[in-house]
Amino acid sequence: MKRIAFIILYICASVLVTQAQQPRFIFDNDSTKTETPAPQRASNSKTPSVNLDSLNKVPPAISSWNIDPRLGERIPIPMDTMLYGFHRESLVEGQGLAIGYLGNWGSPAYSKLFIEQDDASLFQFLDPYKFYYKTPGNQRFLSTKQPYSNIMYQSGGSRQSKEERFTGEISISFNKNLTVGFDIDYVYSRGFYQYNPDKQINYDFYTAYISDKYQMHAFVANNNFTHSENGGITEDGYLNGTDKENVGKDNTMSFQTHLSETWNYLRGKHLYMTNKYNLGYEKEGTEKFIPVASVILTNSYTDQRRRFYSRNVEALDKFYNYTPKAGTQSAPVNDQMAYYSLKNTLAVSLNEGFRDWVKFGLTAFIENDRRTFRMPSEEFGWIATRDTTQNSTFIGGILSKEKGEFLKYNLYADLGVLGDDIGEFKLKADISTTINIKGQKAIVKANGYVKNLVPQLFQNSFRSKYYTWQKEFSNTKRIFVGGEIYIPHTETRLSGGVENISNYIYFNNLEGIQMTSPTQDGGSVRVVSLRLDQNLHYGILHWDNQVSYQMSDKEDVIPVPTLSLYTNLYIKAKLAKVLTMQLGIDAHYHTKYYALGYDPALGQFVNQDEVQIGNFPFATAYANFHLKKTRFFVMMYNVAKDFGDSNYFTVPHYPVNPMIFKFGLSWNFTN
Repeated sequence: MKRIAFIILYICASVLVTQAQQPRFIFDNDSTKTETPAPQRASNSKTPSVNLDSLNKVPPAISSWNIDPRLGERIPIPMDTMLYGFHRESLVEGQGLAIGYLGNWGSPAYSKLFIEQDDASLFQFLDPYKFYYKTPGNQRFLSTKQPYSNIMYQSGGSRQSKEERFTGEISISFNKNLTVGFDIDYVYSRGFYQYNPDKQINYDFYTAYISDKYQMHAFVANNNFTHSENGGITEDGYLNGTDKENVGKDNTMSFQTHLSETWNYLRGKHLYMTNKYNLGYEKEGTEKFIPVASVILTNSYTDQRRRFYSRNVEALDKFYNYTPKAGTQSAPVNDQMAYYSLKNTLAVSLNEGFRDWVKFGLTAFIENDRRTFRMPSEEFGWIATRDTTQNSTFIGGILSKEKGEFLKYNLYADLGVLGDDIGEFKLKADISTTINIKGQKAIVKANGYVKNLVPQLFQNSFRSKYYTWQKEFSNTKRIFVGGEIYIPHTETRLSGGVENISNYIYFNNLEGIQMTSPTQDGGSVRVVSLRLDQNLHYGILHWDNQVSYQMSDKEDVIPVPTLSLYTNLYIKAKLAKVLTMQLGIDAHYHTKYYALGYDPALGQFVNQDEVQIGNFPFATAYANFHLKKTRFFVMMYNVAKDFGDSNYFTVPHYPVNPMIFKFGLSWNFTN
């Protein structure tokens, strides 16, 4: 009832906001769209930027952008109107080509494409939730000519196992310079298996002020994750009826699980502000301001807390083969740890193009990061009491060219010069150009990096009831070279790369090791990745395909599926000239391999060699519709659940949801 009341209240607020002032432009999803190629930016990812050649359509009434979290530079992005594929927003699989997760929306997840995996963060417990929370880097800023708001509701399953998600967004531009906005994302997934619910509430406020001489972006976000840990099902045979207990394979709530009454809680917030002051002159004979140089100040504060708690200590002790000391009872499980960071960055830049002969931009920066880590202590019942403080200073620079059609590039470097990260460095480069193929333009990109990474504190040192380690890992060295070619007129994208990693750190739970342990491979590992995206169509019939090939020369260190693919066969048409329809079936598939397992006490994905998963199609039959300001879908998820051996796992012992009906609705309020 509270959730329904909240949704009604949000809708009423949205309507009142949009009626608060007379619109100067009527935004409509059916408005004339224009293609807006975005400039290429340096990226922390191994995959080249996709903004440069975006084919998405942007309503002219709304401009949309992300920012570089260190320097606050604006990065134009397409406004998401998503005429097709709307149903994928309700699926964890929809976040990538190959995703591993624990069964329902909101559960820990990771990409199985190594080229998409990030370096371990300073607070690694948050990494499995990266698809769900906001950061300054992925926050979308809007500038609207009239108040804009959107609500989205998705639901699936029966009352007992229902998966629900509500998102809301409001953005108001008071004038051409000042914009404020609010986003909320509420998830309550009860789950189709015992002790498997997920609950999330994430919300953020943002504001942006853009003028010729001054730019400001501010961002306040809170994330709140509650994940119930069941340790996976006790017998994989439950899915096809071959279990020794003869439990009905369609009665998923009867499947026995390893754990009960056990939770991982993550709470955190992020406060961020970046200010950019432009120095320049007004062009003679015009009122146009030409920025010559800029001074940038960025302040960022983050705190994240994690709690691992259980009321069923006996089951956990059995799961981890834990035996209390003779004559004592097993201690409660209430591990708590935290991470706090205050980061300040000062940068000076010389802007590209302030004179015709200035063909590049140059930026130099210095950044200080003061961090505090908190870990449990046995003498206080594993309640967090012990702090470790770090202080690091980095210097760096960027050389970039973002104007012009034939050549764009970004060269980036940073170096740890003081404190705990001294000696760490990152060198990155990306370059793009256009070429002609049979009279049509194609975009060619190349990128690469060299990194020398200092181990994170929780990789070297950790204390909890079930895990305690003290390591002295060496720096990890990573070298990557990759590229991409995109041919718009054939809708073809071919990308890939080769990476060599020395002293790679991973969580190891292989045969012969009783418990998970962080391990460093003393040699080097080479991973090759190739990917082809190809869309085909004939009349109203469309067939979209994504295929990835990966090869790791040490599968026990970096396991990857050799082949991963996504295929989507559908028809799209317009009914009565107003209703756009997409009707089809899509599927994800990857070959068998020793996929990463999951450790509840660590909240991490770990290497294992107990069981292989894969060779199963995760298929969905769906219908998407779009009518003016409204989008909605209906779908049947996992329609191939009885295919083959019915092993619909993306993570060992954690099956995804069985076949269920889902629907969703998205509604814009703009008039």
